[in-house]
Amino acid sequence: MLSSTPRIPRSKKVTGLRYWMLRVLEECERVSADFGADPVHDLRVALRRCRSLADGLMAIDPDPEWKAMKKAGKRLFQRLGALRDVQVMMEWVEKLENSDVERPSSPALPQAQQNSEPIPDPAAHALLEILHRREQEQQQEARSALEEFDRKQWRQWSASLPVRSARIRPGSALFKHLALERWTTARELHNRALRNRSQVAFHSLRIGIKRFRYIVENFLPVEHKAWSNDLKAIQDLLGEVHDLDVLWAAAVSCQVFHDANSRNRWHQRILSERSKRIEAYRAKMIGEDSLWQIWRAALP
Repeated sequence: MLSSTPRIPRSKKVTGLRYWMLRVLEECERVSADFGADPVHDLRVALRRCRSLADGLMAIDPDPEWKAMKKAGKRLFQRLGALRDVQVMMEWVEKLENSDVERPSSPALPQAQQNSEPIPDPAAHALLEILHRREQEQQQEARSALEEFDRKQWRQWSASLPVRSARIRPGSALFKHLALERWTTARELHNRALRNRSQVAFHSLRIGIKRFRYIVENFLPVEHKAWSNDLKAIQDLLGEVHDLDVLWAAAVSCQVFHDANSRNRWHQRILSERSKRIEAYRAKMIGEDSLWQIWRAALP
């Protein structure tokens, strides 16, 4: 059955503040109809783009509407965060359940059947049940958040703020200096993460590189064209490290492991996937030819 919900037309321009602000309204309609993983993710992406644009433009334009728009977007973004976290964890559980880590045999099944059919993992089943219940709870929170989100005000901002942003020239020296500030902060977080290797340090590093990336992709078109693939790859690696850390913490807190072997097996799976991503990050970000050096060479 076709939805009777009116579609909000997208801006013809596929980038820029007006496009992303209108995209927020469109994605709100999609999420209202389907609280699935893809619509929720797409709405959070659109909100994040608007907030990151506002963050850069606030440094140049003192109009208080930037702060108000950023605050409204941040509130909706955060209230969708728990739902997104649950959905990401469910995807990881299903992926890791089918990983190549050896499972124990079951004496209740014939050996031939054990060789041909994977044995259901009790820990995965228990965790997925818990996450499904949490997903339903968080969908209610997301529904409330969408109802409270002032779309009329947002539409007004989508008309007025892009006019102000059009006065500011992308690629200017000011944005390059702003990118350099973000680069410097992110590089310090990189050094700290490699020193102590803690979850908190890598989480902070992920945020630091994300802030650098947003300045580049929003305000430095030449640099973004050259760096976009690498910036996304690094962001994805650190994002998955964070996802795996959150998954392990959730699994432990939910007490889904029926014995020490089950716990160790899942810990091994998660650590293996996490280590692969840390090593991939190190390969790109350490040494004289690292991405850090490439990015720094193009900045003031």
